[in-house]
Parts: sequence; structure tokens; C-alpha cells
Amino acid sequence: MNRLLAALERRFGRYAPAHIIWWLVGLSGIVYFLCLARPELGELFVLDGDALRHGEVWRLVTFLFLPWQASGGVLGPVWTIFALLFLYMMGNALEEEWGSLRFDAFYFLAVLGTIATALLFGPVTNLFINEALLLAFAIEFPDYEIRLWFILPVRMRWIGLLAAALMLWEFVAGEAPERAAIAVALGTLLLFCGETLRARLSGRALVSARGRAHSQFRAAAAQPVRARVCALCGKSDKDDPRLEFRICDCQEKCGGKATEYCLEHAKAH
Repeated sequence: MNRLLAALERRFGRYAPAHIIWWLVGLSGIVYFLCLARPELGELFVLDGDALRHGEVWRLVTFLFLPWQASGGVLGPVWTIFALLFLYMMGNALEEEWGSLRFDAFYFLAVLGTIATALLFGPVTNLFINEALLLAFAIEFPDYEIRLWFILPVRMRWIGLLAAALMLWEFVAGEAPERAAIAVALGTLLLFCGETLRARLSGRALVSARGRAHSQFRAAAAQPVRARVCALCGKSDKDDPRLEFRICDCQEKCGGKATEYCLEHAKAH
């Protein structure tokens, strides 16, 4: 899957919409405050297959902006703002790590699967799409630390494990629409993050060995960093520290050998 996505990135990456998470978070904030003022609007935004068949096609889009587990009460808006900021941070970090095309493909494949779920089984929301984003973030950045209630430091691997356990419980205890939506979310997650997850799990056996070699790593980190140079144009990150680089090992142009290109030539070579 990673090789396929890398090939698609090289061919079509320049056309992929960037920063869609900005729109998702911004519009979710607007929808939250609309629903806060008029709670009955929330029902109009849920993805309901029967309503879609009766012409309410706006639900194909509006369900994406339903606030993620928005809280009620006096602190509801405050917690919702923090939840949306966290969603933005996760989406932005994943897009930086994967590239826009892979992130967009992940999100829209989960969206299409959720739409199919609504048509076949019944009403659903965007909850499990967002939870799939959280799990993807936990897989890619397991050591990222957040502070629960702004006090307790917790690494994302434990947040991810808790979220996965809750999803499995909801799958067991939930009804058909929830089960199908969870299956779509987890299937998309495994499709895009399965290789990384397997690498993380197998890498746990190497922790002790890395610990014993900690001093060697520190010594290596102290050495001067090799300049990254584009194989086509010769530009390096010493010329411009803002340059981004990608490594390609395609058979057509690189002969299967890992070759480094600046971002412009990685997409066009």
C-alpha cells in the first residue's frame, strides 16, 4: 500500500487539495455554534440514508461538520474549542507526515465508506471518522505527549489504546449502523497505517537493545548532519533550509535505488 501511495504521490501529488483539515475544523466550529443556538438543526445534519433518498442531499457534506463529542453546559463551548484545536493538530501533523494526497485519500475513503454505511444500515455521524484520525495519529506519533485536564501527561499510544478499546466495545454493544461505521473506520485505518502499526509492534522487542546503545546514538547525533542534495537540480538544504526533500526508489527513473530529490523534482521526475 505504501508503494502504491508513493507512486500516486509522485504522479498526482501536486493536484491534491492541501489543508482540508482547516476547512473541516472551521466549519465544524460554525456548525457547533449554530446547533448551540438552535439544537434542532443537529438532526438535519446527520447522515441519514432515508433522508438522502428523499432528496436531502446536503447531508452528504454537513455530517462531516458535526462537532466531535461536543459537551453541553457552561463549559461546552470551551471544551469544544479545545477538541477542534486537537483535531486540527492531528490532521495537520498527519498531512505533514504523509503528504496531502495520502491524507486526503485516507479521509475521503473513510467518508465514502461511511456514506455507504448510512445508505445500507441507517443514520450515522462523523464520530468514527474522527476516531480513525485519532488512532492514525497515535500510530504515527506514539510518543507525542498531551496533558489531560491540562495537568496529567499522557502519551498518545495510551490514548490510542483507550480509543481502540472503546471502539471495539461500541462495535460489540452497538447497533448495525454503528458497527458498520466502526468497521469502515478501522478498515481504512489498517489499510493506510497497517504497515506502520506492524513495525511499531515488532519494534517493541528492540527497545532494550536501543537502550543499551543509547550512548552510541547520542554520539552519532552530535556529528554534523549531512546536507541533503537533490539528484536533479543539485540544490541542498544548505542553500535553502526551507527546501523539502523526498526519497524515491522507483524502477523507471531511479532503478530501484533510493535517490533523494527536492519536493519539486520528486513530484515531476
